Amino acid sequence: MDPNEPSSSIGNFGNEEEAYLDPSAAFDVVEDDEQADGDAPMSDLEDDDDDNDDDDEGVDDEDNAGEDVPGEIVEEIDMSNNSTTYFDKHTDSIFLVGVHPKLPLVITGGGDDTGYVWTSHSVPPKLVTTLTGHTDSLVTGGFSPDGEWLVTGGMDGRVRIWRARARGQKWEFWDSVEEVEEVTWITFHPSQSIFAFGANDGSAWVYALLPKLEVLCTLYGHSSVCTAGVFVPPTQAPAEGDEEEINLVTVADDGVLISWSVPSAVQNYKITPVQFHYEAPWINMSLHPSGTSVAVGSADGKVAIVGTKTGSVIATVDVLGATGSTDMAEADQSVEGMAWCEAVGILAVGLVAGVICLFDTGSWRVRRTLEVGDAVTKIEFIPNSAILVSSSMDGCVRRWDVRTGEEQWKGTGHSSGVLGFALSSDGSTLITASDEGVALVYK
Repeated sequence: MDPNEPSSSIGNFGNEEEAYLDPSAAFDVVEDDEQADGDAPMSDLEDDDDDNDDDDEGVDDEDNAGEDVPGEIVEEIDMSNNSTTYFDKHTDSIFLVGVHPKLPLVITGGGDDTGYVWTSHSVPPKLVTTLTGHTDSLVTGGFSPDGEWLVTGGMDGRVRIWRARARGQKWEFWDSVEEVEEVTWITFHPSQSIFAFGANDGSAWVYALLPKLEVLCTLYGHSSVCTAGVFVPPTQAPAEGDEEEINLVTVADDGVLISWSVPSAVQNYKITPVQFHYEAPWINMSLHPSGTSVAVGSADGKVAIVGTKTGSVIATVDVLGATGSTDMAEADQSVEGMAWCEAVGILAVGLVAGVICLFDTGSWRVRRTLEVGDAVTKIEFIPNSAILVSSSMDGCVRRWDVRTGEEQWKGTGHSSGVLGFALSSDGSTLITASDEGVALVYK
């Protein structure tokens, strides 16, 4: 298998603006008598408000309105909702949410062992495909950068692959992998039909999708859970006739970072806790848009910046110190999200403590902190802007201007924590994944 083989034109997304993306146009159903595994007919969401009447016996709503029961603690719940629509087919928490790079499609997966592909431009959303075959929670995956593939990973150790049909209006089951006990992350190569995934046994696996699903290499270098991985762009363009250099960087609970050469499975470099001058589990990672450096975050409030070419440790940042807190609970110290902003030279770091710290990437000093109020679950910059989007366990998503620290907007509507979100490529649409099993769409 040549990993440089160009991707197929299965999706044929060349003219999607005319044929597909018009929000005012109806979403056409493609009839197919022989429905592929994982395909499901589209159906409208139904309004279940009529089913939510209070049928409790002995309760007179009119007589007791506004009265508190003596001795009972009354908790105020914010029931405001400024979303444009919702998707509620899941019956358990949603852990996975992603958007198609070219079409108004969303993938969600959750604790009900099921994934769905649905539309984000119609009100209500249309169900495109039901993704079956997992026997435990779907926790990671998404669409490939070219939009022709969809890969899901679960706590059952399974990786399942679908491909686009009818310009993304249907998704055909392609193949599956079951090599590990639990899949922890999935990442795609930015330009080739290749993906990688990590596992709870410390291993990482790299697969090619074309011409068939084929393992390129298996990487064993970590002694505990492999928590994150990312493909790093080559340091230089290949000479004519040479294959493109493929590098994958992985981190793990063992406090080790490894750069791998694919498909030879040779380590380019390995950074141990001794070299970091710091020992703690690395739990997530964020690649700088230029690909020249990567930030890794720990479970106890530290961030290290590593040069991807040589493996040099550029800086180590004490996020806890930046918050000014000296007695933060251990559970609140975890780095739950990181995001780079090229527009103003900032690395944003979000903590379980409900604080986002903004570090200057020139001096690595904190510029300011943003108070969220509850555990931060994800942060991401709108491309080519200084606008940061955050989600948190208070059930809200927020938009911040990091130049001023101003909260510009808050998305409400969830009754429990927002576990993550996905942004459309232009930043105009935001889709949430929530603990109550509902995804909200904000424009």
